[in-house]
Amino acid sequence: MTAARRAREQATLFELDLDEEEAAVEEPMELPLAAPASRAQARPTVAQTAAAPFRARLFAGLVDLGVHVAVAALALGGARLLEVRPAPAQLPAFALLLLVFSLFYTVVPLAFWGKTPGMAAVGLACQAGDDLPLTFAEALRRWLAELVTVAALGLPGLLALGGAGRSLADRWSGSELVVE
Repeated sequence: MTAARRAREQATLFELDLDEEEAAVEEPMELPLAAPASRAQARPTVAQTAAAPFRARLFAGLVDLGVHVAVAALALGGARLLEVRPAPAQLPAFALLLLVFSLFYTVVPLAFWGKTPGMAAVGLACQAGDDLPLTFAEALRRWLAELVTVAALGLPGLLALGGAGRSLADRWSGSELVVE
């Protein structure tokens, strides 16, 4: 393509962008006929949304656990590629690496978007009652309860089978896992 032809096409594209912007500005804005009577009607609250079923919770937890196992395998595989043989004395450092990864993998998405990648894969969200994502403190308490659940081989997760349908992580963080 010649430089003159390219300049002509770029000018045409640039002008089209300007025309589209002007057309968007000229269109009148349509307003809804009536505003919702209250905020409760505008958005569903935790009480109005369905609690997450145990199978969905289990699958979301397994997806997140799979990501953690993959990161551990990549870290060990990377050490092998560098021809480093991990010694037993290095296990605390490796455990710290996985712990820090787990912290950021869980707390940051919960605090910003209200769900981990595993929860997003299943269509679940974690809400505190104000229809907003968890605070960092709530997300940290949820992460700590998840660590306790993993350390106890999943037994505290069985609390979600009870009448309230809330796991240990839900209870410690003061949140609820709901279907989006």
